[in-house]
Amino acid sequence: MNEYVTVAFTSEQLASCTHGTLRGEGNVQCSGASIDSRQCNRGNVFFALSGEHTDGHQFIEAAISAGCGAVIVNRDIEATVPIIKVENVRKALFDLAMHRREQLEFKKVVAITGSVGKTTTKDMIACMLGSTVVKSLNSFNNDLGVPLTILSAEDAEYLVAEVGANEIGEIEPLALLVRPDIGVLTSIDHAHLEGFGDCKTVLAEKVKLFESLPSNGVAVVPEDIDLSEFAISASIYTVGWSDGADVRIETGVDDDGYGTLRIGENECTLSMLGEHNAMNASLAIVASMYARPELDQSQLFNSVHGLEGSAGRLQKDDVDGISFIDDSYNANPASMRSALKLFQAISSPRKVMVLGDMLELGDFAHAEHRLLSNSIQSVAADLVIFVGPQMKITSESMPSIYEQDASIDAMLRIASLLKTGDTVLIKGSRGMQLERIIELKRQIKVSRP
Repeated sequence: MNEYVTVAFTSEQLASCTHGTLRGEGNVQCSGASIDSRQCNRGNVFFALSGEHTDGHQFIEAAISAGCGAVIVNRDIEATVPIIKVENVRKALFDLAMHRREQLEFKKVVAITGSVGKTTTKDMIACMLGSTVVKSLNSFNNDLGVPLTILSAEDAEYLVAEVGANEIGEIEPLALLVRPDIGVLTSIDHAHLEGFGDCKTVLAEKVKLFESLPSNGVAVVPEDIDLSEFAISASIYTVGWSDGADVRIETGVDDDGYGTLRIGENECTLSMLGEHNAMNASLAIVASMYARPELDQSQLFNSVHGLEGSAGRLQKDDVDGISFIDDSYNANPASMRSALKLFQAISSPRKVMVLGDMLELGDFAHAEHRLLSNSIQSVAADLVIFVGPQMKITSESMPSIYEQDASIDAMLRIASLLKTGDTVLIKGSRGMQLERIIELKRQIKVSRP
């Protein structure tokens, strides 16, 4: 089912909103935006995006066969549905979302950014705010995902939007589109450094979200992030472990590795692994308190207690007597340290770590992979398997198995080393696709006579 069902536009209105030229009937009703012909539903507007590896114009016929109502293109084509030609299809999607945002009225809008923890914190806030919430789809936080979220927003009291950036200049237009009342900055660390160069530049870009807040807005941030250099008119509330924090917290993990959180008289054990998720929960609770002040803190604790994490984010998965901790969705130095800290606290007859490259670190890649050595060795795992060219330098500092790439043959070799009773941490960047190890192990179990 297409998740992008949204308000209706006529083809003529679409042309006006996207500053395009219409060919075909002007009164064709369209609802929903799609950028993937495989997910296109009847009546959708199909945006023929041109990317690095694919060109959406090649899939226009497939979108029409799926029943799309109109197509946004950047070149002359022939089609049996209304065609709207624009200079830039990507910008046209953004422009349509801006038009839709002007029509929407929310009680409060919460936007979340940061190096790690955005999706988890977004899901926590959306859970706490209740049923009348529109939230970012999956981890869609760029100039495609945020417009698609806005175009899916209908009949809701609250909007919870994830806002990300891979390079300088991406946050500000997204903040203008979302128009947040409350901003949350989860963390600043070495993530996507290829586009930024250093953490100071990362912070300056992320803070653009706070600078977009109105004077009566609220910015929520961990206490160790210094915002003193920035012009932020909104009220700033810090969350942390010291007496100097505006909201003082106590965090930890239980015997099974699940995060624990205490604020004042309220405490809970999360259904998510890792102490870092307790910090995410505390940021979410504070943001939700300002979004819905009628809710007391105990209600918010009750809401977040049972929320489980997303796939590939420290998810437990038991396969054939092996307990996997799947943290394969992505990896950067901060999330790698969090995963290692968690795994160190877990007891098991045999602990195995499969660690893949941390990508998009630019000039910092070599140093950051070398710095991992001490943290990895402190876990005292029984077997460590490194995957990828960046991890070669890390592998040389300790007894380990090394696979130079994440080919299917490498995944099969790794899967064959795992035994019943093992607890296995799987951690690497999205491009490594290390979750395939778990799926291969599952397939082997199913095919066994």
